[in-house]
Order: sequence, then C-alpha cells, then structure tokens
Amino acid sequence: MTARSVVVMLALVAAAALPAHAQTRLGGSIRANAPTGPVPRLPDGKPDMTGVWLGGLPVGDISMGLPKGETMPIRPEWKKKMDAEVANDDPQAHCLPLPPPRFTPYPWRMVVTPTHTFFLYEMYDWRQVFMDGRKHPTGDDLDPTWKGHSIGRWEGDTLVIDTVGYNDKTWFDNKGWPHSDQLHLTERYTRTDLGTMKVEMTIDDPVAYTRPFTVTGQARLMPKEELVEYICDENNQDAPYLQGAKP
Repeated sequence: MTARSVVVMLALVAAAALPAHAQTRLGGSIRANAPTGPVPRLPDGKPDMTGVWLGGLPVGDISMGLPKGETMPIRPEWKKKMDAEVANDDPQAHCLPLPPPRFTPYPWRMVVTPTHTFFLYEMYDWRQVFMDGRKHPTGDDLDPTWKGHSIGRWEGDTLVIDTVGYNDKTWFDNKGWPHSDQLHLTERYTRTDLGTMKVEMTIDDPVAYTRPFTVTGQARLMPKEELVEYICDENNQDAPYLQGAKP
C-alpha cells in the first residue's frame, strides 16, 4: 500500500466515525443545484453578493485553476521544500487557519456592507475586509498574520480584495503549494447570475514564485443551506496518523 493510499484510507476511516449529518457534508457533498436568474442588485445598483456559497478555487490542487497549458512558476528551492512536506504538516491537520487562496469543500457566507466585507467559513474561520477606503499599514505597523490585512473596492460589478501582511505558515491547497511572507493576493469576485459567482485570484510572491499567476474557479449559491457548527479545536485525533506523503 502506498503512502497516498494510507492517507486516503485513514480519511475514509475518520469519515465513517463522524456523525451522520457530518458525513453527508464531508467533501462538499451538497448536491443541490444553484438557482437561476438575473444578478440581484442593491438599491445603489451594485450586485448583492450576500448568501451562502459553495466552491471557489480547486481544493486538492490549486494548479488545476491555472489557464490551460500553464504550470505553477514555483522556484526550485521552494519546490524542494514542498516535496519534503508530509500530510501531518498540513495546517488543516492542526486546526490552523486556512485563508484564501485556499478553499475548503464546505459552505461559506459572504456579507457585504458599506464599510466591511465579512467571510464566514463553516470550516474553522472568518475574515474581514475593510471597505472604507483605508490603506494597508506599512513598515512595523504591518504585523504578519494568518489572514493578512485586506482592503476592498468595487470595479464595476466585481468586488476586488487586496491582501498583504501574511505569515508563511499556510498552504494554498491540500497538495501543499507554499508561499512566503511576501505574498500579495488580489481576489476578484464577480456574480455572473443569481446562482453563480466567478472567483479569480492573482498570487504575487516574488520569494517563492518566479512571476505572478492567476487561478480561477466558480462558486454556486446554496439558498437552502446554512452554516453548521464545525469544531476542530478539541479531540483532533487525525494528525498523529497523517505521516505519509501528501495525497
């Protein structure tokens, strides 16, 4: 049995031990179709982005979101570092934050106000984006954090979010694509109809990658879903067994 097979088998065993309701949501197994119709709009004419969404960018390997023919422009020394990682190194295995560009196969809610945009992720976390026109902190005022410092603006019907100030402790996906603390992320969310949102993220990290690159994906609205409680702070029994290679 290969190391990959061991990891997959352990994941299946762990899933079988979950309560029935949790099993039905494991791996993003919500199968409801997204509604159809025109883009809903607010009184000021901007798209109404509020709702519970499922999807975004590829979960298993973010490189699947690259344009056809492109490959991840990772620097050789960082690829070597990535190849040395094992599944137990994944921040997800230790209940640590999973900020974008990493997505999970669980729903998330977006709430947009004139001063803030909030993302509420069923799996672990939440984040805030400042929409009040402020700039990023600079110098010593920009403390590296798990989710960075995010500011947002509208470009037509697209919500654009600019984030800097990350630490280097997170992965882009389950495969383990890494980044440095110089990561600069630009997210673009465009609601293309009632039930569909285009997600586009440009990753600029001159330390770990040779050039900026863009990955795209799609989220779908889940109007009958609500976020449910997801606890990873206690009784986490998976990590000691995840010693094999990353899946």
